[in-house]
Amino acid sequence: MRKPVSTGIAGLDQLLSGGLQPGSCTLIEGVPGTGKTTVGVQFIYTGALAGESGIIITFEQFPQQIKRDAANLGWDLDELERREKVKLICTSPQVFLDQLRAADGFIEVLAAELGARRILLDSVSQLGQLGGDPRELRNIAYGMLNGLRRAGLTSVITKELESLDAADIPFEEYLVDCVIRLRYDLMDGNERRRFVEVLKSRGGPHVSGKHVLELGEGGVKVYPRHRPAPRPTTKWEGGLCRTATGVAGLDEMLGGGLICGFSYLVAGSAGVGKTTLALQFLCKGAEMGEKGVYVTMEEAPNKLSELAAGYGLSMATYEERGLISVVYHSPIDTQAEKLIHELKAEVRRLGAKRVVVDSIADLAMTTGDPDGEREAVFAVVDALEVEGVTTLLVAGVPELFGQSHITGEQISVVADGIILLKYVEMHSEIQRAVSILKMRGSDHDKGIRRFTITNQGMAVQGRFEGTEGLMGGSPRATPIELAVRSFSEFDERLNDELLDRFAQLHPQVKPAPLSIPYNPDEARDVVVRAMGSPNTSLSVVPLCMYWMPEVIDVQRLSPLNDVLPPSQWDQHLNGLVRPTVVGEQTYAVPAIALCGVLLYRKDLLEASGFSGPPSTWDELIAQAQKVIKDSGRDDLIGFEYPAYTYEGLSSSFLVHLWSNGGQVVDERGEVIVDSPSARLALGFLRDVIHREGISPRELTAAGRGVEPQDNFLSGRTVFLWMLPSVMQGALRSDSPVRDRIGLAPPPVGPLGKHSHSFLGGWHYAVPRGALAPSAARQFIGFMTGYDIQKERALRGGPLPTLKAIYDDQEVLAFHPHYRELKDILANARCREEIPHYSRVTLALQLHLHPVLQGLAEPEAALEALAADLTRIMRG
Repeated sequence: MRKPVSTGIAGLDQLLSGGLQPGSCTLIEGVPGTGKTTVGVQFIYTGALAGESGIIITFEQFPQQIKRDAANLGWDLDELERREKVKLICTSPQVFLDQLRAADGFIEVLAAELGARRILLDSVSQLGQLGGDPRELRNIAYGMLNGLRRAGLTSVITKELESLDAADIPFEEYLVDCVIRLRYDLMDGNERRRFVEVLKSRGGPHVSGKHVLELGEGGVKVYPRHRPAPRPTTKWEGGLCRTATGVAGLDEMLGGGLICGFSYLVAGSAGVGKTTLALQFLCKGAEMGEKGVYVTMEEAPNKLSELAAGYGLSMATYEERGLISVVYHSPIDTQAEKLIHELKAEVRRLGAKRVVVDSIADLAMTTGDPDGEREAVFAVVDALEVEGVTTLLVAGVPELFGQSHITGEQISVVADGIILLKYVEMHSEIQRAVSILKMRGSDHDKGIRRFTITNQGMAVQGRFEGTEGLMGGSPRATPIELAVRSFSEFDERLNDELLDRFAQLHPQVKPAPLSIPYNPDEARDVVVRAMGSPNTSLSVVPLCMYWMPEVIDVQRLSPLNDVLPPSQWDQHLNGLVRPTVVGEQTYAVPAIALCGVLLYRKDLLEASGFSGPPSTWDELIAQAQKVIKDSGRDDLIGFEYPAYTYEGLSSSFLVHLWSNGGQVVDERGEVIVDSPSARLALGFLRDVIHREGISPRELTAAGRGVEPQDNFLSGRTVFLWMLPSVMQGALRSDSPVRDRIGLAPPPVGPLGKHSHSFLGGWHYAVPRGALAPSAARQFIGFMTGYDIQKERALRGGPLPTLKAIYDDQEVLAFHPHYRELKDILANARCREEIPHYSRVTLALQLHLHPVLQGLAEPEAALEALAADLTRIMRG
């Protein structure tokens, strides 16, 4: 297949699939002023520059006229004629036909002398001078075209059209190989624009439809209409590729940022912040090394740089470094196809990955067609998507408050996402709101959030909580239902009171009832479901410290770094904050502290001659046996502890293991639980039940093993290993053990040197789907502050998480045992530091409980436990 002959106009060659067929005859037709002669001369001129000489035959203009017009376009035909690359001949149609028929006519001789391969005949309309009969004219034209073909010339002939009536088809169109029609159409009643259309292309495919043609310096340029191209297959390892917007808080609303290569509509009223968002998006990309193009039809480039500088954005610097390019066109004198071609070329030249088009209303103006907006937007989106560009399309909406639609012509369907910015009137003040109306391929925040624009740019803040009707332009107040889970029956009454107090300080808050089990393992299921819900009334979720690290999910919890000032995080007990941190974000705030303590009857020990609680296991057994003997009571129990299959059993074992010098895993993560320390610890817990007789066998059953404190509070137990919260019941005025209870650390085992309790607690977190996240954060700050934690401590509530409260003299006056608690908490260890602890604790309960029941030996149980834990550690 022979190589096509270029027309010298790149866009026209694209329409012709590369150019004209060699030796073919092409008709260029159109009404006056469309540029027919210019297209023909450019065909000859560019061919001559490329080494293919050409002949220009004119029946109307003198050669000097053609040379003058060519010079105005930057073409020097005189020079090419001197170099015998081009020959201009002005003659009559009859002479031309006679010479073309003659065997030694000047056309054939001239073509041979020049080595010409191209010819322009301007114009075939003059053949009408040779006869008036259409049949005769057809024969004349047929003979002329055959003569040109015999000469081996690729010919272009022009023809004037009196109208563009489809019914008047020139007979020449049937004779030639290719028909190119030029148009000069009146657009929108204001101005005319030139177009080119290929009607026929014999011997090769062509692109149909009207395409923009422009005359100017350098000649003719054609801008083919954009046609959808096959999409590249893009695969992102680990999920969709995300890219930052540069706006604080907006990426969170978008589910992690914009999806790379997608297009997003940024819609809003005048002045609401659309351009600000676009500038931050582009400058953020430059900061990350992603080059960007800003297409503006409203603001001059220098004005954009000044606007950006007002927000602290170094746009001018990024332009100098070649990271950002600004393409400016006035929508009045720009055509959409030309703009799209220039945009694609600029994106490829720069290697851009981000583009802003500001705005689509101006883009619609460039089409010159009131109905061409959707096609223009689609063409831009499709062209940039093929290049893998992330695009922001700026769209203005006419309404200031309350919007019935975003764009016309179903533009919103074309975009992959819609970010709506709008004004809202709140408390006699105009504020700004942002919402994500659409996010193709990803979940997103469904809330309406407040945003501000300062000299630092745009920043997204919290939701408009306690308000509805914002989108309709008629906001009205609604109560915020705030539900908070308590940690015990006593704590629930206190929490209800505090929640009512908080509601008084925040009138929009309405306390809501909530039922979550007190058992931490049962509570976990409820909490995880709430965290996974896209909308949950459980705005403040409780996280138990031992399973918290395994349920913290950055996709399902909101960061809470700003709930407390940076200096206040260190004021919490050591170890309570560390499990809440993922990367640089903190996802929970300590609410109460927990630890295991040895509670004892001071009065019974004193009656048997003991000056204080036991410090070793042997002392505990000896004291318990002597107190029982001295009391003469058959119902007195020496020692109780959690011994049923729940987290309390695991904690009981771990505390005795740590206090006997043992560990579950070593620093390398190797399982070392099958050790002498562990065998002694498990043996002690078994022996107090089955050998020493100080603990009842019923302790391993569901009732007694989960709630062993009931006997202690009724006055029937000497020693109880349990949480300090048992003290709450002992403080009641009707308690039989009021003022008779002491508190001590766990006794040390024979292989141990120091006493170690466990450090636990509950934390407050906010799910991403919380209906009232701002109110929830305020409530967390309220509940975890010094004043409220101190008040709860004074009233016998849960242990505070702030270290200073344990030294508060007012608290110590009411609760002297806080002195012991301070030391116990300081030496406590964290269960969750054991890898995969949620699975480890289940294995501990499974293998240890039969030993406590007397159904298995410690050695065999620990050997089997070690094997299971090894599998857990190895995944």
